[in-house]
Amino acid sequence: MRNEKKPAFIRRGGGILSQVRRGGVDPCTPTPGVDRSKISLGMLYSSSPYAGDPSALFRAGVDARLGEQNAKGGINGRRLSYSVEDDEAAPELNAVGGRVLAQRDQALSILQFSVAAVGSAKSLESTGVPVVDGQITDPSLSPRSNVFGYSRPTVEEPASSGWGEFLANRGAQRAVTVSLELSSATRSMARAAEKSVRAAGLKVADNLQVPSGPFDADQFADQVRDSGADSLIAFVPAPNFYQIVAAVQDADLGLKAILGNPTSYDRSQLARVGDSAAGAYAFLDYTPFELSTPAHRRFLAAMAAYAPQAAALPDGTALIGWISADLLLRGIAAGGVCPTRAGALAGLRHQTHSDADGLLPAPINLSKGVSDIAPCYDYVQVTPDGKKFVLVPGKPRCGRILRAG
Repeated sequence: MRNEKKPAFIRRGGGILSQVRRGGVDPCTPTPGVDRSKISLGMLYSSSPYAGDPSALFRAGVDARLGEQNAKGGINGRRLSYSVEDDEAAPELNAVGGRVLAQRDQALSILQFSVAAVGSAKSLESTGVPVVDGQITDPSLSPRSNVFGYSRPTVEEPASSGWGEFLANRGAQRAVTVSLELSSATRSMARAAEKSVRAAGLKVADNLQVPSGPFDADQFADQVRDSGADSLIAFVPAPNFYQIVAAVQDADLGLKAILGNPTSYDRSQLARVGDSAAGAYAFLDYTPFELSTPAHRRFLAAMAAYAPQAAALPDGTALIGWISADLLLRGIAAGGVCPTRAGALAGLRHQTHSDADGLLPAPINLSKGVSDIAPCYDYVQVTPDGKKFVLVPGKPRCGRILRAG
């Protein structure tokens, strides 16, 4: 058999590996973010002044995964740490933060959880900095050669038929979409939902918007009633979603399905809204906690040990942080024993059948970027007493990719 040369990103280099593990003089060429004893990463996120700040929960999940890895010796003896930049949801500050992390702090790679990621996108791509993004909210980020994520972005085109099929299976015929005022990201998601609804044979009754804060529930319910809709799909944060649910439930509109996005899967919100949330659905791009898999139990143990501030009621956003950090660590490890930005990029692209040890509804393939990920989701529903979620029976639903245009 011909002895083929292995790609650089999967070489293990036995001699170098033994030197790395033994300590002493660093056998690797100096590179941004890496020295003999540590790997320095960056984190770029949009903070929120409100209770239950999603970025803080994302960071807690990252802390848990990195803490677990460091307890095992890091990656080939190098411990992992990160520097933080908060862009306050402003693209111009995201651009500054990206520059600081990549140039001043010399981060090997960046974990991102920002609604303003477009600000730094071009410069991070041009300098070859790998970015693992927990929530790609801008369509322009998906084609970037340096951007990775564990899930197909909800803004990705072409859209999937899955959401519309879910509503249709519950007897819906006319759906209204809801997004946030002054939010291009949520409007993009709502447009994708419109296409999904039509592909499933439903009609789009209306496209409504709500403010980011409290709103007039009666007026909103009247808008839904006037539209003639019998179902609703919303791309808004959890507090807004449950205001919407309470509004249409109190108005007794008799909707066949009220569907929220992954942020709606927030168990802390249920304690605030009670049975007015009964029956609401959410789609998830990760395996819900209700299945209690070994991977969930591992996550919960690591949260208790390394992110106790968020361990009491860990939610999906913390799990997103965990999965995102796990994906990055896999990419770095696959990139070889001497980590580099180029090696981490190649290692991330080499993740062709990864399911985060069972935390994803279906394995992902990053060889062609995030656009190649199948749009597979699990669905959960709030119980009649409004106290918890239950899994909607059935295998993860993937739908079909629609034609562009």
